[in-house]
Amino acid sequence: MSMPENNLENLIAALKTEAIDAAEKEAAGIVSRAREKAREIVEEADAKSDELLQNAEREAQAILEKGESALQQAARDVRVSMRNDLLLLLKGILEQEVESTFTPDLVEKAVLSIVDNAGSGVTLKLSEKLETQLSHQILKRLQASKNLDAVSRDTTLADGFSITKTREGWSYHISPGEVTELLHAHLSPNWVKILKKASEV
Repeated sequence: MSMPENNLENLIAALKTEAIDAAEKEAAGIVSRAREKAREIVEEADAKSDELLQNAEREAQAILEKGESALQQAARDVRVSMRNDLLLLLKGILEQEVESTFTPDLVEKAVLSIVDNAGSGVTLKLSEKLETQLSHQILKRLQASKNLDAVSRDTTLADGFSITKTREGWSYHISPGEVTELLHAHLSPNWVKILKKASEV
């Protein structure tokens, strides 16, 4: 959706900052635990290699080389697995933050702003959940908008609302889930960069 909407942009900017801060804190803890585990594995590998060196230098060298290769692969696998788990965790946090920010007041401001920018001939459909959450005063203000042709409930919408301008052939569904997916797609590459940088330190 490419429609100017200051309130949604401010929401997205705030969520970006909060999500990145949370990601950095969580990443630091996970990286620290991973380093400690890697140190324990290396110490154990060293002890085993010393014991093997006493029995046969050649055999121990071969085992050590195989162990180092396996350790490197295991470390790579652990990093990838932790990164994926962390990304899922961050998405969950982001989803909760978006859900808590998706208040009736924000919905009112977002709808009125979109409708003002879209001009006349716009219809608004509210999910049953959202319609229940909106106060009578907010519904009255929305219905009083000069550019809204109709405001109705749509039981097919699980959450959020949809805005349609049939004359121009466009319709947008806006919900916490949709906003979360949009933000997640935007933030994930940045989170991956942060996690990679943290694991290289």
